[in-house]
Amino acid sequence: MEGVVGRFLYRAEADGKPVSGIQDAASAAEALTLLKEQGLQSVRLQNDAMTAAMPLDTGGLADRDYAELRHYFQARHGLRPFLLMLLKQTWLLWLLAVPGAVFLWLTDYRLWAGLLLLLPLTAAAIGLWKYRDARDFDAMLSAIALGHWQKAASLGDRLSRRIRDESVAMELSVQRACLQARSGDLDRALAELTQWQPVMDMLMPGMFSAQQARVYLAARDHDRLLRCHRDAVAASDQDPSQTLDYALMEARYGSAARAHCLLLEVDPTLLPEYGDGFVPWVEGVVALRQGRNEAAIVCLRDALDRLQSLASNPAVWCTLAMVGGDAACALLRLRHTDEATAMVDAVWPVLSVHGDKEQLAALAPVLPARA
Repeated sequence: MEGVVGRFLYRAEADGKPVSGIQDAASAAEALTLLKEQGLQSVRLQNDAMTAAMPLDTGGLADRDYAELRHYFQARHGLRPFLLMLLKQTWLLWLLAVPGAVFLWLTDYRLWAGLLLLLPLTAAAIGLWKYRDARDFDAMLSAIALGHWQKAASLGDRLSRRIRDESVAMELSVQRACLQARSGDLDRALAELTQWQPVMDMLMPGMFSAQQARVYLAARDHDRLLRCHRDAVAASDQDPSQTLDYALMEARYGSAARAHCLLLEVDPTLLPEYGDGFVPWVEGVVALRQGRNEAAIVCLRDALDRLQSLASNPAVWCTLAMVGGDAACALLRLRHTDEATAMVDAVWPVLSVHGDKEQLAALAPVLPARA
């Protein structure tokens, strides 16, 4: 990826205190090296190379503040966390405005009191106006996870008319393409995605192939899915996140042995922090494919534990459901039927929509009666 510079968000420690920020680098490995050269310890990246390559609009925030906010909202979704963070960001403005407005009111400068109160109220209104896009995007992801296709498509159409941030618009197009592929209109899905190919090719080699793979996954075309992942890994110079994605798909739909070899090439320290659960997931699926059921359930439980902190994020619901389904398969093989049943019940609303045919067939003895 020579010549491509990404903006890597990170969390780390400096003299025992937590710090966050953004590091410009050509790869995850270079970002980690540069941060360690600055004396930072326990460095964890917060995005992968593909996300880092996309245009980043910090909204005028300092790098540290933006990185902290991104991490905060990764695991917290909904209006309440947003309002708490908005209050944290504007508390000083409220602290100055409210007593000042009270003083002006008591001294009969009531117009000025009202104008002073307008400052924090305007800041809050702007924040809430911006929040509506995040709310609708989360609602779209929730609808996709639960198989509410018409609602998801409607939200996608609405967002497409409002979104101006190029990175968000690109991700929205990928999501809409996946929706179209899932509904059986693969040609339209690929056309939706292809309009972004020049931008993706400019941002990062292999990005377009990686996004094509997501569309083929939605269409359940596993042969072309694997081919696209191979192309993405080759074009990105074996980027660790791309390699891990490919390993997962090989473990599920291709060669378990190849998946194991790919996993050996991945340095976990170069993965974004939210990717921690994916390594044991791949290990668990490989073990399951090879009949090592005890090892599989240990890895899959580890994956679930690591992903649990993101459970409120609808972008992760499909992943949690698939990992839960894999864990239930391992439990069923070990004759832990009650535990397998409880696992399936917990993830069934999403697993029933996104589970693989073979996975659901293996879970037939413990599927809910309504299935």
